[in-house]
Parts: sequence; C-alpha cells; structure tokens
Amino acid sequence: MPDHRDPYARSAEFIDLLIAPWWRANAAAVAEAVRAAAGPEGPVVDAGAGSGRGTRLLLRELPDAEVLAVEPSPALRSVLLARAADPDWGEGRVTVSGADLLSARLPGRIGGLLAMNILGHFPAERRAELWALLAERLAPRRGALVNLAPPLTPAAVPRTPMSEAAVGRRTYRGWGEARPTGGDSVVWRMTYRVEEDGQEVSSAEVEYAWHVLDEQGLRDEAARHGLQVRRTGPEEAALFLLHRSGEGRAEA
Repeated sequence: MPDHRDPYARSAEFIDLLIAPWWRANAAAVAEAVRAAAGPEGPVVDAGAGSGRGTRLLLRELPDAEVLAVEPSPALRSVLLARAADPDWGEGRVTVSGADLLSARLPGRIGGLLAMNILGHFPAERRAELWALLAERLAPRRGALVNLAPPLTPAAVPRTPMSEAAVGRRTYRGWGEARPTGGDSVVWRMTYRVEEDGQEVSSAEVEYAWHVLDEQGLRDEAARHGLQVRRTGPEEAALFLLHRSGEGRAEA
C-alpha cells in the first residue's frame, strides 16, 4: 500500500456529524441511482467510505449484495469498522479495507462502485487509473456513481459556513474556504469549532489539496477508457453514472 497522508487525522471527529446534511439532501437521488447501476454479480465498492453513511445506503438498497467499504483514513475507518462489526448495522455483508482505492484488493468483477465526495483527492493521472479499473472490472451493464463537488474550476472560494449540529450541550460548526494553487488544484482550509453556552470549547483547522474537475472533463477522461457518462438526479446533486460504452444505460 502506498504511503497515505491522512487529511482527516485532525478533523475526523467532525466528519460524520457535519456531512449528515449532505446525505439528507442527496440520499434519495443516490439511492435511486444505486438501484439502477449496481447489482450482486460481485461486491459493490464504497470508495472513500468514511464513517459508513454510503455503505449503509448500499446495504439498504441492495439487500442481496456484498459491500466492500474502502477507507484509507485510520480515524474515519475506526468508526466504519465498528459499525460494520455490528450485526444489526452491517448485516454481516460488509468487508472493510484500509487501503486506498487504487491499491485495495478488489475482485476481478465488481457489482458497482459508489464514490461520493472523493474525486478531488485524485490528480488526473490517478483518475485515469480509476477509469481504467472501472472499465476492466465492472460487471456487464453495471456502473459507478460519482459526484462532482465544487469548485469545478480552480477558483477561490470565500470562507463559507458548511454545516452545524448540536449534540447534548455542545454545538459543532464547520467552515470552508479554498484558494487556487496552480494547475487544476485548490487547497481547502477547513475550520471546526465546538461551542458550549455560546463559548468556544475547542477548535481545529486543517488544509488539504483538492483537484477540480468539471462535467466536460469527466466525460472526456471517461471516454478515453471506453466509459460513457450519464447525469442522474437533480442538477444540484451533480451525480453521474459511468458505464462501459455500448452497454446502454446501466440498470438493475
């Protein structure tokens, strides 16, 4: 497994809590696309599974499928593994891998792939490896579901509130801002703050590189590997299904 610098080492405690609004807003569209694209011909891969919100959606929507949840961040994976080990949550159908996606031990055939909010971690040459992997290993007429998270061009993003949640006496808040760093990259700076009775209890700041990609870029890259791209779900969700050219619409 290649060296992996964990961009979530200092922010992992906030990720599951503050990503919840994104999943509430987009879960229905993701679920519909998953039902159309994935099946039990092989394990369905949850790439960058984080704490397991997408994994649980796959279990719910694909009751006959095995799920391979891939998460290289040790901090996030600890939550994922604890959930997967719970028979009421993981149903005995989840295998957790600590490798990065391109180094993970994947079977020769996969029944689909879910990759939410992770493409920005892949520079162009690594995305090319991902598209090649999908072209080789997707079961016939099965697909991969990805999303394009903003920014779609290497532009500055002013400091913006991302999410907040209350747990007991404390409120957890997150902000994000991005600055271009040349080429197709920006650096995200995330700020997290914990408050109680209106007073700051603790805070953390993290930075990580993000490689931007727009819809046309996605289509062009996928086509070079014999993959077609189809937008699915509401416009604001920016969800895209990828499947092999000539196989028609990926469907269950």
